[in-house]
Amino acid sequence: MRKISYLMAMAIVTLGFTACTDDNDNSSQQETNPDDQTAYTVKMVPVNRDGSNSGTVAIRFYEDMPSVPYISVADFQNIVVPGTTVNVTKTGGATYRLKNAGGTLIVNTIDETCAFDDFMGFTNQMGLVQAGMENAYYDGLPYVRFNRQTLSGGSAALTFDYSSYGINLRGEETMVYFPFATLADLYADLYGHNAACNGEKVVYDSKDENGNNGIGGLDSDFLMENLMKNKERKADMVAYNYAELCFTIDHFYGMPTGSDFEKSIQEKGLDKTLEANADGQIVKQLLLSANIDDYADGMCMLYAYLYDGGHTKIWYGKPSTTFAEKYPSLYSYYDERVTIVRNWTSAQIMNLTLPLREAFFGDKNTYHKKGNTAICHFDNFALNDNAAWNNYYQGKGPRPTVATSPEDPMAIFLDALEQAAADPEVKNFVLDLSVNTGGSSDVVVAMTSLMFDQSFFRAYNVLTGQKRTWYYDVDRNFDGKYDAQDQDVHYDLNFCIITSPVSFSCGNLYPSLCKDAGLLIAGQKSGGGSCAVGAHRTADGFYYQISSACARLSNANWENINDGITPHVTIDYIKDITVPYEGHDYTLYYYHNFWNLDNLSTIISEYYK
Repeated sequence: MRKISYLMAMAIVTLGFTACTDDNDNSSQQETNPDDQTAYTVKMVPVNRDGSNSGTVAIRFYEDMPSVPYISVADFQNIVVPGTTVNVTKTGGATYRLKNAGGTLIVNTIDETCAFDDFMGFTNQMGLVQAGMENAYYDGLPYVRFNRQTLSGGSAALTFDYSSYGINLRGEETMVYFPFATLADLYADLYGHNAACNGEKVVYDSKDENGNNGIGGLDSDFLMENLMKNKERKADMVAYNYAELCFTIDHFYGMPTGSDFEKSIQEKGLDKTLEANADGQIVKQLLLSANIDDYADGMCMLYAYLYDGGHTKIWYGKPSTTFAEKYPSLYSYYDERVTIVRNWTSAQIMNLTLPLREAFFGDKNTYHKKGNTAICHFDNFALNDNAAWNNYYQGKGPRPTVATSPEDPMAIFLDALEQAAADPEVKNFVLDLSVNTGGSSDVVVAMTSLMFDQSFFRAYNVLTGQKRTWYYDVDRNFDGKYDAQDQDVHYDLNFCIITSPVSFSCGNLYPSLCKDAGLLIAGQKSGGGSCAVGAHRTADGFYYQISSACARLSNANWENINDGITPHVTIDYIKDITVPYEGHDYTLYYYHNFWNLDNLSTIISEYYK
């Protein structure tokens, strides 16, 4: 950061800037961008990094976009990865070469383009999670650590063109400036690293510990309910917010095949997709409304248009009370795409499957056994007690168990697996994912390592066309160390995974990996969910997440797994019933046959004979 006077730090100072050119270099003069000479103000704002004061940073407000905060790429880089630098060289009147430890970026402020030689490398923040780590997928659980990434096909190089979105990139002799939200979207990753600026402060979340609140958990000004209090939106922010939202969806949405609008967005972008019909035009008008409540309704509809089962969540509220009356066609689509789909899953789990399972077995235990077959009811892969695991690996507490961490998936899995392995009668181990809606891939690779010595998974980068395989080390004996003894852990059991249409996300990735490895999948086709999640904030501060283009999960043949995993053996439902729930009638299914251990024993014996 450049030195700025005390008075400038205390007040907003209006500055004028004229680019320096070489009088003998006519080409340089011709390339000078008039935008780079626009007057601006500078404001020193505080930086909140993970809840702690981290100094101040210079934010610019240009005369033609007075509500939109800009920041230099170098300053942004130092916020997200402290101690690192971006070296900037002006190579022409409007061309700049930026270099950091991960790659090189060429910015042209006339063409409004930025060309990365290695996009994932330049924006990499995963060294904050594990030293030296590549820009890959890892949630940081202590019993798993990232090992390496292999790449094939495609190209690390990537060029973004902002000109058609009306987004201005600006520069001077030693600095290049992007709108803050534009840089935040470029740097957003699979871990959930996230940055936001409201013009008064910068907040950065590097720990992924605040759930959907994200930055709102660090600063309440960024909570939805507080952002909604600003009823009137500034015209320049409205236009930029829409442009940046379109750019992000066009480039960073992973197109997992769950949305009706994916093909159109791929072909012509979000804006032209909305313009294509009367309903879409209304949605665009709402997104461009100066009224915050209309804008919220537009975001609800964008949620419906991009809804892909659960990974994409554009808005964390419901349409306004008058929305259905004003826009019946839009509301009908929202109801069909979002409300009904989400409610069916909730109704199946809470109104039928869990109560039936408890009644079937006579208790709420996660482990049951009959004869040579044991079953583990495994309802999520979530990070439910990573604090207890971190304490254990830091020598501050015992290893989590179902007694001490009853909701933790790894504690549940190890309890069941170790009971089955210690029982000489048990030959078959069934993992019941019939109500599993996903969670952490760290848990997935730890489990596959224990079950069939595999701790990797595959993801296709839609942006770069690269096939990415991520390998991990697993502390297989959970003794707190990664050493040769981990290779001594083996479980000589016949494994079977039960899936249903509820099995989503990691509940879909896990059976895909197991099926690729030859393990038995039984039940009904899983519910899909094939992209990792990318966390973003709109330019005006609202949190949203999308299926990420950086990681569309794939099977061993590099096929998208979003359509779900077809079981080797189909297990029929006993019957279905109609249940009223949240204003709709839903067809729900009895899963009793999924828990019939005699039948499962026969199926497993036949498959592994």
